[in-house]
Amino acid sequence: MLRCSKVHSTLLVSLLVCNCSAMTQHAGASPHWEKIWSGGLEKGSRFDAAGVSLPLKAELKERNHAERTGMSALIPGSGRAYDALALAEHGFASVTAVDLSPAACEAAREEISKSEEIVRDRIDVRCGDFFEIEGQFDFIWDNTFLCALDPSARERWARQMKALLAPGGELITCVFPIGEREGGPPFALSVPLVRTLLETVGFKSTLVQDSLPLEQQHRRPGDPLESVLTRGTALVTWKL
Repeated sequence: MLRCSKVHSTLLVSLLVCNCSAMTQHAGASPHWEKIWSGGLEKGSRFDAAGVSLPLKAELKERNHAERTGMSALIPGSGRAYDALALAEHGFASVTAVDLSPAACEAAREEISKSEEIVRDRIDVRCGDFFEIEGQFDFIWDNTFLCALDPSARERWARQMKALLAPGGELITCVFPIGEREGGPPFALSVPLVRTLLETVGFKSTLVQDSLPLEQQHRRPGDPLESVLTRGTALVTWKL
């Protein structure tokens, strides 16, 4: 039987402690992230972008990805849900923001609570394992999620993406960091690597953006613009 440590706060916090202890342990579900989040991750620190990611912001400005009413979107490893808010504002009727860390999910709910009701009502924050998510979605945005996974989980990631994408749907992968890098997370990625993973399970790329302007590439708030020269970004759009 699972035993949760006693806490002197609300029932919600008690449930979060239980959920954290009960998280499935496998190569794609590391307790590393909960440790960072529960330690008090501040906005703009570590991997927190302090706002919508730069590649997604540019992509949504350039193209309409919510062309029909009632469309659904999924963001794995959603953190504070900055990108979930951007997709809801873009026009998606429902946005599912998934994170393994209970502390991250609480931070996301706090961030979402500051938005307008019409936007926050579209977002469902789910604390759980991406590999156990069921259902299908019209749009999936992978932003620094694949690079956070242990490389041994990559093929499983590709199979799960295939299972989760609805017929006619779009998956966009933010391929980051591109460059020479030992170890991780984040683990180094490349467009050919992601292509091999996804094409093996039936995906076809419909748009490859591997020459993004420096200001549209992924970086943390405190990183200088030149940092993207050694940690590059590409966006690849996929369909089945």
